[in-house]
Amino acid sequence: MSLRDNIDAVKKELSTEEQFLESVIKAEGFWKKYKKLLIAVVVLIIIIALGMTVYNTMKENSLNASNKAYTALQQNPMDKEALETLKSKNPKLYQLFLFSNEMKSADASKLESLNSQISDPILKDLLAYQIASISGKGINAYTIKQDALLKEFALLQEIYTLFKEGKSKEAKVLLSQIPESSQLQQIAQSFKHYLK
Repeated sequence: MSLRDNIDAVKKELSTEEQFLESVIKAEGFWKKYKKLLIAVVVLIIIIALGMTVYNTMKENSLNASNKAYTALQQNPMDKEALETLKSKNPKLYQLFLFSNEMKSADASKLESLNSQISDPILKDLLAYQIASISGKGINAYTIKQDALLKEFALLQEIYTLFKEGKSKEAKVLLSQIPESSQLQQIAQSFKHYLK
């Protein structure tokens, strides 16, 4: 190797070291300029991670407690402590338990008293249908509701009642209210056959 090659190699090595030193100086300048912001971002990320962990743990504990309470209520529906635990930990499951428990009795007055304790719109609608169905009156009022979930089924129930009473004309009018796209259309067609 000649002297010139050695000098070129030393220059390249110095150039590389200069670039490294230059990047270290730039990084140090960046650190000094944004030090507080970077530390704040790291602390914020740590706080968010801890908060999410604590929230998920609390949610899981609440879910476990409500599941234990629900299991206890299935074995003993009169367990007041389990009922209160379920009410505080999982209000929707509490409402569902009350609904299913009262449905077993098939008592319209008990179901009506339950109406004030239920806030879930689907359970409220099912409760309204069940009250109308048990009481024998009110199915017509239920079918008039626009957003009734079981509207077509209630219509069929009303049609059947009219059919048994021999009121074919009224039954035909109600049959026309069941849309062609309904899943109950086949049953409606059967009624049309008997109403001719």
